[in-house]
Amino acid sequence: METIAVYWEPRIKTYGLNKVNNLSFFEFYYPEEKIIELGKILSSDNFLGIKTKFLILQSLKDGVSLVFCLSEKDGENFHASLKKDLTLRAYNYLHPVGILFFHGPHFGDRYGIADAAFSPLFEAGIKIISSGCSSASIFLVMAEDDLKKAEEILTKTFDSAK
Repeated sequence: METIAVYWEPRIKTYGLNKVNNLSFFEFYYPEEKIIELGKILSSDNFLGIKTKFLILQSLKDGVSLVFCLSEKDGENFHASLKKDLTLRAYNYLHPVGILFFHGPHFGDRYGIADAAFSPLFEAGIKIISSGCSSASIFLVMAEDDLKKAEEILTKTFDSAK
């Protein structure tokens, strides 16, 4: 006979909710045959020395999707440089956005963590622009105006005492 135990807590514990404001969001999609163009953009002088605040690269069936956030100043400068070389249809640019992120000691030991984060935000009409999750962390990119409301909502779901 096999016994399976599941870790469950009424309010999911976290190490606290964290916010990063005043960011610019970029999203690039390149098909496989044009991926070298993305490499040229990211290795140009306009991008050197810039530190991303959030980065996700996803391999798709026919190409790659690259999403990242930069500080407001770096984002504006990078966007201005891209406008000289690319059409605005070549990428998505949003500003201002923010990131709400949190880490938990038991995120990898139980199911339902992502649902606990996404469902109440969806019900409140908060649009998640991009997200990244691991076994211990959740990162949510949203319009900066939604950060405070999202934090209030997630504080009800998660035990975010630091």
